[in-house]
Amino acid sequence: MATVRFSDELKDAIVKNAEAIFKKQLDDALSSYPKDWADRVYERAFAPYIPSMNSLPSCFFNTVGTINLAKIGDMKLGVACSLTNSRAYPYALPTTPDFPVSKTGYSDTELSLKDIPMFEDIKAEAIAYMERVRVVRERKTMFVEQVKKIINAHATLAPALKLWQPLWDLIPEDYKERHRKIVERTKSDTQVDVDLGSLTATVVAHKLTR
Repeated sequence: MATVRFSDELKDAIVKNAEAIFKKQLDDALSSYPKDWADRVYERAFAPYIPSMNSLPSCFFNTVGTINLAKIGDMKLGVACSLTNSRAYPYALPTTPDFPVSKTGYSDTELSLKDIPMFEDIKAEAIAYMERVRVVRERKTMFVEQVKKIINAHATLAPALKLWQPLWDLIPEDYKERHRKIVERTKSDTQVDVDLGSLTATVVAHKLTR
C-alpha cells in the first residue's frame, strides 16, 4: 500500500497549524497594554498647550484618534493606542530639548517618549507588557521548533504519529483522509530529542480553549 510521505506542502501546513495554536494567546498578549496610554501621553506631553489649543478653532490643528507609541527611551514598543476621543493635534511638534516626545518615522503621531520621570509609570507598564509578549512568542517558537524536529525526523506520517499521536491535530484534513486509507507497516522507532509531554499539553490546552 502507498504511504503518506512528508512532502514540503504537508510540512508547511503542519507548521502553520502549529503556529496557529498560539494565535489567540499572542493576540491577547499584544492587546494587553493599558488602553489609556494614548490619553496619558497626550495629556502630559501637551499639558502646557492644551488650554490654548482648546480655545482656537479646530481648523488650526489636525484631529487624531490614535497615537503610535514607537519607543520609550531605547525600548521599542510599536503600539498604536486609541485616544478616548479624537483630539486636536499640532501640524508639527516642538523640537526643543525639553519637549517630552519626538516624532519617529513619517507620521507626526508616531512618537518616541523620552526616558524621563514624566513617563516612569508608562515605562514600567511597557516593560511588563513586552515581557508578556516575549513569553508567548518564546513558547510559540519552542513548540514549533519541536514539531519541526518530529516531522523532519521521519519520511512518512505513520511513524511520526506513532512517536507523537497529537500530531494528528496539526494535519490538514485531506492528508488525514489519505492516511486513513493506507496501512503503514513500518516498524521504525525513530528517536527525536523533544519534550513530548510539553508538546501534548500545548495541543490539549489549545483544544480545550477553542
